[in-house]
Amino acid sequence: MPQLVFPVVGKATYINDFGAPRGNGGHQGNDIMTTWRSPAVAAEAGTVKFHTTSARAGCMLYLNGASGTTYLYIHLNNDLTAKNDNRGKCVAGTAYWKGLKSGATVDAGQPIAYNGNSGDADQAGYHLHFEVHPNDGAAVSPYKHLRRARKLLFAVQPGAHFTAALRGSVVKADAISRSLK
Repeated sequence: MPQLVFPVVGKATYINDFGAPRGNGGHQGNDIMTTWRSPAVAAEAGTVKFHTTSARAGCMLYLNGASGTTYLYIHLNNDLTAKNDNRGKCVAGTAYWKGLKSGATVDAGQPIAYNGNSGDADQAGYHLHFEVHPNDGAAVSPYKHLRRARKLLFAVQPGAHFTAALRGSVVKADAISRSLK
């Protein structure tokens, strides 16, 4: 399995809750607690498939990774306001990234969805239930992969141009940068 891009952009917390008891069996992923509509991004390059008919999962997305690993993004946003109104649908712009279509090929780190609390997570707080299925098989704990995943500072649509500027003073320079002078 490749090194992943962390599937949530922005402030997020998680624990190793894989296998924790749930009312309907063991927990098959890790819950990444985050804010309403924070971007969910592709953990690796692949193809996305929307899933919109699960009462338990709510709005959900499959990412079929180029490595053969399938990732599940569960409890995506279904709210039109931050008041947990459940008035939205599992559609692009609400649950899935605006303009994204089911079946689209995506790059690692590309925005694909908005985090929420749809399905049976309605009162559980905004989070992404993230599952990892190597070779499209049984779920394995995502925890070690999340711990070493690359975290993005912000989400950018492929092909979009942006600039970043830093202001301040150099506080410390390491030995490598000094040797380049």
